[in-house]
Order: sequence, then structure tokens, then C-alpha cells
Amino acid sequence: MWTSFNIVMWLSSIFMSRIIWNSEAIPLDVYDFHSTQHSFQINEFNNKEISGKFLHITDLHLDPYYLPNSNPKKYCHRYAKKSKKNKSGKFGTLGSDCDSPYALLDSTFSFLKENFHDADFIIYTGDSLRHDRDSKIPFPNDDVISGHKSIVKYVTESLDLSKTKFIPTLGNNDEWEHNQLEGGPNTLFENLTQIWAPLNLNLTSEFANGGYFRQDINSKLSVFSLNSMYFYESNDQIKDCDQINSPGAIQLKWFKNQLKNARQEGRRVLIAQHIPPLDSDGESSFLPQCEEKFVQLLGEFAEIISGHFTGHTNLDTLTFVTESENISGKYNLYYLDKDEGPSKKSTDNIILILNNAPSIIPGKYSTSSKMFGVLSDYIQYYLDINKANEIGRAEWKIEYIASEAYDMKQLSPSEWAKVLDEMKSDQSESWQNYLKFVTVSSE
Repeated sequence: MWTSFNIVMWLSSIFMSRIIWNSEAIPLDVYDFHSTQHSFQINEFNNKEISGKFLHITDLHLDPYYLPNSNPKKYCHRYAKKSKKNKSGKFGTLGSDCDSPYALLDSTFSFLKENFHDADFIIYTGDSLRHDRDSKIPFPNDDVISGHKSIVKYVTESLDLSKTKFIPTLGNNDEWEHNQLEGGPNTLFENLTQIWAPLNLNLTSEFANGGYFRQDINSKLSVFSLNSMYFYESNDQIKDCDQINSPGAIQLKWFKNQLKNARQEGRRVLIAQHIPPLDSDGESSFLPQCEEKFVQLLGEFAEIISGHFTGHTNLDTLTFVTESENISGKYNLYYLDKDEGPSKKSTDNIILILNNAPSIIPGKYSTSSKMFGVLSDYIQYYLDINKANEIGRAEWKIEYIASEAYDMKQLSPSEWAKVLDEMKSDQSESWQNYLKFVTVSSE
């Protein structure tokens, strides 16, 4: 059994989630951009030369009440009278409803500090807090605040923020109440503005009112941290995006204006949000009009969007934005379902790829003047939780490298179209790899 993360160049973020522990591995992804002899300086980072690497992290779910050698059926919070039932491990407990212990986050951030200190930035797609499952342990607002502070403490102690920008988003477990977030301004945004202050983020009035913001990496690349809670169908505090004053509609208006500005200024953008538009079954996660309007914006501005990163499902999956063959300018989503396969649906006219991570992913992006910010590769790392518990230490290893696993030159829509075409054969190596990687397996 494993845990994993992805490394992307740019640095993508680390994603640790509870549900992923039910699979064989916990992942970490690393992304690559095309690299050349050219280099650009990041104005915000004291003229530091960029490396073309970034990390994507998600779903850390830190549980301060986690007890090693306790009863997993009691959420790893209490001991059973019969000692044989006390099976929770030091680094986590696979196949349970337990969240992440300090030991797992310690090992994760130590691994990041040792191996990715040259990352340009880290995208963190949310869910910092434990799940509110244990009726015997209340989840007061003070615990929400302390949970967010704990993640910031890990970040500030592990990273040199003058060199590596940490860019967070809000998950559905990051609020006062699970899945619920009212329109802003609200007390959560007020608290997060103070808690995230050490990260030196661009938290303007848009964040105070809506929980989203734009973070410029330099004059050629920006990260949009979106608040998917204002699109999420399970959030009963909001209305659909056809309501002009709904939080989602207001966010979409801001998002469109930011995309227009980026296009005019010749900037590429990366989009980060916690919840993907489609869930692990390929069904909509967003309110109907929020999804429709959001997808049309992705399609309309696909040429400047270098990447879209989410977490939440705890699976390593791909979703594609496609252009309709029948209606010009009409865009749709196609989810690559491991239970269905690309042979069941059309995979033509791919214009954008949405990456969903189960944990930590490092990546690369191009630093050439013409291709700056274009994703070129990513690496998925994993941690064997059972082995770590057995030997008493965490050993992060590479699960796969995207360019090698799928035989791609770069992570472009045209290259992904070729991969999907090959995957139409159930016995193709690329399809068999995808089936294996979805749930994080190195076997």
C-alpha cells in the first residue's frame, strides 16, 4: 500500500489525502516545462533565476488527534481494549477513515526541503484539515484556525519563501463546516488573510470577498487560485451561476476579466482549485450553470492556459476539454474513466488537459521565450505506507514519469490526443499504465 505525490516543472503542489490511502499508493507529482539556455528573472523573488520546476500538492488532511497504535475503527483517535485491534501505523493507516498523522507530514515536507528547494513555486489545492467524522471529538472554529496555521508553519519552516512561492487554495474541508461556505466577505476569509500573511500572497479585495486571487510568478506567467466552493453543488449556502449576484457568478466574471488581461499582456496562466468539475465517476461536481460557464471559459482561453490542477478525489486522473464538432465555439468535458476507456467516447478536438492529483506532483515547464510556461513533463512519486510503518521511516520513490509512461514529447493537447487514440486498444501499454496509475500503484 502506498501514498504518493507529483512533481511538476514548474513546481506543482503536494497532495496528501485520506481517501488515497485506500489505494495502493499515495502519490506526488512533479511537472516539467520545456527548458532551454534562456532564463527569466522573477521580479517578485528578488531577481532569482527560475528553474522551470514547480510542485502540485493537495489534501494534506492533518489530524492533530491521530494516535499511532490505536484503533482505526475509532478514526485512530482512541485505543481499543483488545490490543489486537490497535493497528494504526506511525505514518498513517491505509484502508481506514483515519486522516494524516504528523509523522506523514513531517516526512513529506522533509522530502520537499531536501529535494525541491529549487522549485519556483508550489500549488497547493487545499483540504488542510481533518475530516469531521468523529462525533466524540468536536470540531470548533479554533481547531479550523489551528489546522490552517499548522500547514503554514510547515511551509515557512521547510521552504525559502523568497525563492519558492507557496500558493494555496480552499478545499471543501477547510471551512467552519464541511462542504459549506457562505458568500463573502466572511470570517473565514478574514482569518485566512491573517494566517496566510507569512506567505506574502496577493490577497486583494477579491480574496476578502470571494476567496480567490491571482499570483504572478513573473511577467509571463500567473497562477489563478480559484475558490471551487462557490461552484460546488454540495455547498447549500450558494446559488447557481445563472444568478448574477451569486458568489460563483461573481467569481466567473473576475476569472474572465483576468483571462482577457492575460491574453492581452501575453501571459500564460495556471489554474488551481480544489474540486474538479467532474468527480471520480465522471459526474458533475459543480452546479449546472457554474460548470457550463466555467468550461466555456476554459475553451475560449485554452491557448493561454498552460495547466489546470485539482485534488479532492484522491485519484490520479485526466479530464479533457474538447471542442464540439457540431457547434463551433462550444466546449465539453471528457473524463478518462478507468472503467470505461476512451474507445467509448470521442476523443477528437482536444484543446486542454485538466490534471487531478492524489498527492504530490513535481513538474516542469518551458522557459523559452516562445513556449514559456508550457508543461513539458511531470513525475509521480509515492510512499509505501505499510513499508514505512514496518521499517519506521519514509522512503519516497518515483512511480512514473509521464513522458515515458505515455511516450510523449511534451504534455500538449495534440500529444495527448495521440495517447488517447492509442488507449482505444484495451491492451495498449498506455492504457494499462493509466489503469495502474489512477489508484497509485508501482506494481
